[in-house]
Amino acid sequence: MKVAMVIQNSLRSLGGGEMVCVTTCLALQRLGYHVKLASDRFDAAQVDEAFGLGDVIRKCEQIKVPQFGRKIARFSSVPGVFFAWRSKQFFEQQYADVILVTRDPKRPDVLPDRPLFRFVYESNQLGYFWENYKPGLRFLYRRLYSEYRSRSTLLALSARLAGELRKNGYPSTELVYPSYGRGFRPRPKRNQVVYVTFLAPQKQIEDFNEIARRLPRYRFCLVGRDTLRVDKTYNGYASRILANKPSNVDYVDTRIRQAPELLEESRVYLHTSKEPGMPISVMEAISAGCMPLAPREGGGGEVLDAAGVGFLYGRIEEAVSFIKSQMESPEKFEAEYGEAMTPEEIARRASIFSPEAFQDRIRSVIERDSHL
Repeated sequence: MKVAMVIQNSLRSLGGGEMVCVTTCLALQRLGYHVKLASDRFDAAQVDEAFGLGDVIRKCEQIKVPQFGRKIARFSSVPGVFFAWRSKQFFEQQYADVILVTRDPKRPDVLPDRPLFRFVYESNQLGYFWENYKPGLRFLYRRLYSEYRSRSTLLALSARLAGELRKNGYPSTELVYPSYGRGFRPRPKRNQVVYVTFLAPQKQIEDFNEIARRLPRYRFCLVGRDTLRVDKTYNGYASRILANKPSNVDYVDTRIRQAPELLEESRVYLHTSKEPGMPISVMEAISAGCMPLAPREGGGGEVLDAAGVGFLYGRIEEAVSFIKSQMESPEKFEAEYGEAMTPEEIARRASIFSPEAFQDRIRSVIERDSHL
């Protein structure tokens, strides 16, 4: 049996990056690989709670990267030179036929000196961790670990990022849309709007609240998680958001897997973040048959463009008008926006992000670039 190693720096927060890791393991298992997962955590129960994919982790061989060197390197970058070599040797001694990096390891770990496939979420990820060291150490790290490397194939998780990487001198770049994993299914729809996120400033939840405030007749559901921890991390942002939400916004602190009806019964999915990167939450919403709505700026719009469904807005007023038309009159919506889709038709547009589509894409890049 062929062996694949997946390197994932952390499996703690269980967000979009962790979903990429788990669906990559799933795709490789379906392709007949024995998967070695190098990460800091292997809690299948939590992965099942978050993604419904705990069995994928149970089928992986757990590889724990040595931690001693990392701890010493917190106090000094000098011994990190030795421990970086040890971590590189550790990865190479796994003797994997193919290596996929779904989240770069932390310093002083160094990726193995052999062909590998590296998922990229944003372009600044490609800088070396030692670039901020003093000149002498920086020169030493560069000579030891960045020269004469085998070619890596970069797997860009959005079309915008793929174009940016190629333009900036990374020709070995492939576009790979992430997968929503198990996905959801449409249920009979209610006139309600939903947003699945954690309460952080970059999610721009104040826009969600403002849109809800202008549409008091409709229920808006904000589905979050880890609220107390996130509130501390972002200096009380979550508390301020919840204190100022309008009365028609219900906040539910849960994983969406534990309350799928909140997504599957909602008519509209309102994504307000302008962050780069294609959010898996929007893909899940499309699989649930929600009509998606996202800002023109940011990764949410890229999901809508790829699936060929939904509406992009620039101003709050545009989002309010869209939701109102969608809720009140399908005929008016069709006349104003060009088409009306049933939830089942919307859900079919999500097939581009299905596990099968992701698996086929992983197979194609491995077969072409690894010469296996």
